[in-house]
Amino acid sequence: MAKVLIVTLAAGGGHKTAMFSIERALRTFAPHLDVECFESTAQVLDSMHRSIYTKAETFYDLLYRSADNDTLREIYGLFTQPVRKELAAELRPLIANAETEVIISTHFLQTFALQELKYELNSPVRIISYVPDFDESLVHFTPHRGLNPDGVIAQSPRFLAKLRMKYGLSRYATQRAGFIAREEFTDVRSQSARTARTALTSIDAPFAPFIERDKLTFIAAGGSYWVSEIFGDIRALAKSDNFNWEGAQILVACGHNEEAFAKYNELQREASAYNPHVRIVPLPFLNYGQMATLYRASDVVMLSGIAPATLYELLEAQAGVPIIRRINPGPERFNLKYIRERNLGAYTPQKADFIKSLEELSNNPHLALERNAVFRVIAEKERAAALKRTEEMAHFIERMAIDEEFASMSPASVLDSTAPTSAPRLRQFQSTRPGFTTWLNLNRAERIPKIKRFSQDSNS
Repeated sequence: MAKVLIVTLAAGGGHKTAMFSIERALRTFAPHLDVECFESTAQVLDSMHRSIYTKAETFYDLLYRSADNDTLREIYGLFTQPVRKELAAELRPLIANAETEVIISTHFLQTFALQELKYELNSPVRIISYVPDFDESLVHFTPHRGLNPDGVIAQSPRFLAKLRMKYGLSRYATQRAGFIAREEFTDVRSQSARTARTALTSIDAPFAPFIERDKLTFIAAGGSYWVSEIFGDIRALAKSDNFNWEGAQILVACGHNEEAFAKYNELQREASAYNPHVRIVPLPFLNYGQMATLYRASDVVMLSGIAPATLYELLEAQAGVPIIRRINPGPERFNLKYIRERNLGAYTPQKADFIKSLEELSNNPHLALERNAVFRVIAEKERAAALKRTEEMAHFIERMAIDEEFASMSPASVLDSTAPTSAPRLRQFQSTRPGFTTWLNLNRAERIPKIKRFSQDSNS
């Protein structure tokens, strides 16, 4: 049984969610693979991530826009070397495990650390770089001494086309990513929004018991750290005479952001003293089932940041139409571009426009229902397309893990003579293994026996 290891780290929630999505994809569409997950204990990137997003936004955006320049990426690599050394220390025993066929990394710094270790240890393990955003920036791709990742999976077809054109990657070594949400987000599809709101009243939070099942429900989400960024907007709504608080309520997903949780609780106390109909309900950290229920309870989703993981979880849970208030620098502008191209959400970056839009919906709930009806049709098409790509992605990983001749077509086997390579090990199978074209021409039923037979041979 071929072993696949998926590694991730804390740098925003999307990378970890991507790991779970890949794991579920492989267990669903390639169940014979031995799949394990590993989450780095390094926390430095998460704090750096937040600091750069809030204190160096312009610089970070500039880096992303200029990252197609190889020299600038190499300079950036010098600054990240201490972080990569920390990551390499915990990845070393994983890449040294001879039983692992493929390692999939969901963060480019982990991928870079794996490439350095593969070169140093002359390891035959195959490394797949996974880019979780609809990102087109080459900041995610840095060859190491002529050694590229063996495969690249990315949400953006433009990014993959750029790699093929600039670095000559074979189309067999690149794959468009799909996304499959956790089971909890699928399970809530059988609930009504009213039932989901009733379930939320049992959450341990001061104002959760006051959630009303029949009110038009706005939720604020998009990352627990970033809900603080729209506090001023929600405070303005709390004081607004044009927002229909008798017929609407706002629920805020604060996660581990204790400061935001306290601020929104205080806002509810102050606002309800002025207007007893105000319902602003901050919610603390929610498990996956509770988060899915929150999404299902929504009529409108106010987003303070956007990532593919959030988007596809919203689609899976049949949430209300998203209204994006703001985006973070770097990859989120590509995420926004994808969403706007496919009419998967509205974008209102101006505070006055954002507030006016919410006031209008609160006073005309039928508009929210009409928009949701249209959105659901578009959302279901996108969900189906993502699931189709997910199956294709699983088969791509499956072939990389099991079919040795396929792996020999990957970039890692096309190296200069001084670089370590696993190509000699791979080429010995080429005289006995069927070619990749033949493999692709086999239907699923014909492939499974070949997979199982090779797995048995390799374990003997």
